Amino acid sequence: MKTSFFLLFTVIIVSVCSLPSTAQDNPQIGLPEGAIALIGKGDLGEVHFSPDGSQLAISTSIGIWFHDPQTGKALELLQRPNIRYPFAFAFSPDGNRIGIGVRAKKRNTSGSSRYSVEVWNATAGEAKEMRLGHLHRVKSIAFSPDGNYIASVGGFSNTARLWNLQTGEKISIRRVHSKGFNLVVFSLDGPTFATVGYDNAAYLWDGKTGNHKITLTGHRKQVSCVAYSPDSKTVATGSSDRTIRFWDATTGTHQTTLTAEVGSVRVLAYSPDGNIIVCGGGNGDVQLWDTQTLKLKSTLTWHTARIGSIAYAPNGNTIATASLDGTVRLWDAATGKSKVTLTGYMRINAAAYAPDGKTIVTGNRDGNVHFWDVSTAALKNTFTGAKNGSISNITYSPDGKMIAAVSSYNDQVLLRDAKTGKHKATLKHFGLIDTIFVLLQNREYEIGPIAYSPDGKTIVTGGDYYTVEKGTVYLWDANTGKRKRVIFKGPGMVSSVVFSKDGKRIIATGDWKNEVRVWHAATGKELAPTPADVPSGSKGLLYSPDGTTIASVRQDGTVLIREAETNLQKE
Repeated sequence: MKTSFFLLFTVIIVSVCSLPSTAQDNPQIGLPEGAIALIGKGDLGEVHFSPDGSQLAISTSIGIWFHDPQTGKALELLQRPNIRYPFAFAFSPDGNRIGIGVRAKKRNTSGSSRYSVEVWNATAGEAKEMRLGHLHRVKSIAFSPDGNYIASVGGFSNTARLWNLQTGEKISIRRVHSKGFNLVVFSLDGPTFATVGYDNAAYLWDGKTGNHKITLTGHRKQVSCVAYSPDSKTVATGSSDRTIRFWDATTGTHQTTLTAEVGSVRVLAYSPDGNIIVCGGGNGDVQLWDTQTLKLKSTLTWHTARIGSIAYAPNGNTIATASLDGTVRLWDAATGKSKVTLTGYMRINAAAYAPDGKTIVTGNRDGNVHFWDVSTAALKNTFTGAKNGSISNITYSPDGKMIAAVSSYNDQVLLRDAKTGKHKATLKHFGLIDTIFVLLQNREYEIGPIAYSPDGKTIVTGGDYYTVEKGTVYLWDANTGKRKRVIFKGPGMVSSVVFSKDGKRIIATGDWKNEVRVWHAATGKELAPTPADVPSGSKGLLYSPDGTTIASVRQDGTVLIREAETNLQKE
């Protein structure tokens, strides 16, 4: 039912691997002053090795993490403030600069938001140059082999940009992709670059003038990825039609086709010697193919969700893969064995303290539930979530034995045992007739806030028909999951609900007006609010039961824990 921005993404499943090679360090690097710990490394984006192979760089919703490619140990975090989602980035050939796609601070004359490519000094961590020009989020960035040019593409806006970094000249690129650009890759010898979009073709361009040269057609479905061979003589394209096609880079002549068994082919990368091409697909598998014999060498099967990025180490010994399961894996390129798994990459939507204050439970966009140690930020346990069920809110029962998680995409609340993860009950807001009615009325419903009564026997939920600004407040039996009473169904969106301390009243606040409404919990009769009914604290701010720490769910999808007496910085 949801048509929100998050539906553009495939569901992520965070895998907690028990193998000794798993790197579950949650490095507390770059913490703000007064912060105790950070939970989560941010939502996972791209992976790239530095040109000298000494570092593995991973973009997330909080910045770029640098890791030791042998051990997986986190080395540094290049923070990017005020971003919410993973971003495209690329190293310059000499490794001294990094191009990063960000939301620009400036706006164009029409007032619409614009995006930019920042060129950072990789060693000093400082932005040196900014090039504006994208109306939509930058999807891909590439440096020319000599480092003098940088190309970027802007997704659905169907914009591509090429800049001469020496002169600052912007070189125009003609719009050819019918539905927008998605990826840009330079040939390794420099004269050309390739782009793919949301259509069934790839395009080759002059790397200095931006003139269109060749169109590669033949795929039956969307072309998702493109890669040049190290000698720049061949272009490989991967498609949702589950094939890899090889083309002559000079003439555009089709050479041969491979059928990959990875589902939709999403990413491609050549080995440095050009003898292997590795592909990742929609089913989470990674395959290595011999480019001379066109035979399959090995299949890497540890990932549990779509592969989003692949990188070969410059020495050809290691392959890095990033998956929408929230993990980055390092593989031995010769044997196909998993060497190290990096975890902790996820988007956290909601969090709650356990009644004892020692644990924080988080609900993620992937539908999973994670339990973290408050003092160390170490991951303690994981419950696999419901299919297609991003967790938008989560809470503990007063006795700490149960957790209630709002699964937003399917409009349900899941009740689970807090220790075993066993499913106990489901609070279903809609039956078949309700669903049909909502669809016919062109309305969108979303469960939002949730709270337990002090005795743990009742759950209150708030919901919104947010397209028509109408709200609901329902009461449920916490043991059976059956709906007990409809407290409110009327105008005004409901943004928070809570029981009074004695459990006799239900207090709700609404939309941007922050209007407070109060009902008698037993009768449903609306009462006049009192000053004591006005909630304190900001949305997403959690106080530990003993009052010693404060946790905040940040826009970048992480949770920051501070001492309670520390002055909170604005998020």
